[in-house]
Amino acid sequence: MLRMLLLLLILANLLFFVWAQGFLGTVDEGREPQRLGGQIVPERLQATVIDPTPVAANSPAEFCRLVTGLAPNVVQRLLVQLELPGLRFAIPANASPSKAYWVYVPPLPYRLAAEKKLAELNKLGVVNASVILEEGVDKHAITLGFFDAEQLANEYLQELGKRGVKSARMQVRENPRDKTRLEVRGTAEMLSKHLPELLSGQVDIKFGDCAAER
Repeated sequence: MLRMLLLLLILANLLFFVWAQGFLGTVDEGREPQRLGGQIVPERLQATVIDPTPVAANSPAEFCRLVTGLAPNVVQRLLVQLELPGLRFAIPANASPSKAYWVYVPPLPYRLAAEKKLAELNKLGVVNASVILEEGVDKHAITLGFFDAEQLANEYLQELGKRGVKSARMQVRENPRDKTRLEVRGTAEMLSKHLPELLSGQVDIKFGDCAAER
């Protein structure tokens, strides 16, 4: 009897071993042999990067036009006061206005006094003078001339003194005879649409292509 029980126990162990190894069919999911076999092997993985940014349609090409022959005050207005989406304005690096030496008679209290002073200057042989009538700090001053060099301005002051003009002065100013250049960037449609109206009334202006960027 004892021998029979021992044989049954050995047989039961053999059957369990065969079943556990899967020789009797597939092993239920979740059991250890199949779970280990289904684990992810890291060295077999390949990373795929997905760019979340949508692909934008091709934007219109931007062009640059060089405008020459503009007065400095026009350039300043376009750079500071104008807000026009689609166009960008910039002064080339070497286009800053130069200095000038202004010889003038300081502003007089009112226009009649300035015109009387101008008549006196004309009698003294000063024929290129004129009264400034525009609003501003120089209104009713008398402009006698602009010079590119300080020495020339001083020589003219001395000449005026010899003629009896004692009220003339000299001041360093932005040269009003300077013509600056302006770069305007935008699409071809924006340039052709807005440039003519922005620069209407300007004389002696010319258009060209901007210098190639290095």
